Amino acid sequence: MQSIENLKRVSHVTRMTLYAVVGIFLTIAIYGFISQGQWWVTFGDNQFDALWHQYKESHFLLAVVFSPLMCCWLLGFYFLQRLLLALSRGLFYAKATLRFLKYLSWITVFYVCYKMIVAPVATYLVVSNSSIDISLNPITIIIVLCLPVLVHLFSAAAELDKENKEIV
Repeated sequence: MQSIENLKRVSHVTRMTLYAVVGIFLTIAIYGFISQGQWWVTFGDNQFDALWHQYKESHFLLAVVFSPLMCCWLLGFYFLQRLLLALSRGLFYAKATLRFLKYLSWITVFYVCYKMIVAPVATYLVVSNSSIDISLNPITIIIVLCLPVLVHLFSAAAELDKENKEIV
């Protein structure tokens, strides 16, 4: 019973830490923009940042290309918070918890895949005759593609736990 309470506490502390880290990150970014007129954060990788600073007339187009990543951040943060909240309440095998975990894993898969193509697409749209660098990290791709499989295994474990409780 104490291990369940420890899991609840760790989930709660992780959730509060996540809020604090995001708050600190946003505060630093906004302060940098207000005090020096530039964001102290990057928009992706060095290639995208170079496009952002070099082609000021294409900011809207670059923002449109970048917006799915921002949506992934927001949705990922939302579902991670919901997942940690459910875990801090002890709902380890609830359907909602598994659903949040599934959403989070698929958002992560989309984010990683889209992040690999965002700089080449932005470069092609802004400067069509320039060279395009594509950066692939195989271990990241493998890990991210394993996330949905792990979530499926977690769901199957939840079903087995439910069946075991019904038998007893």
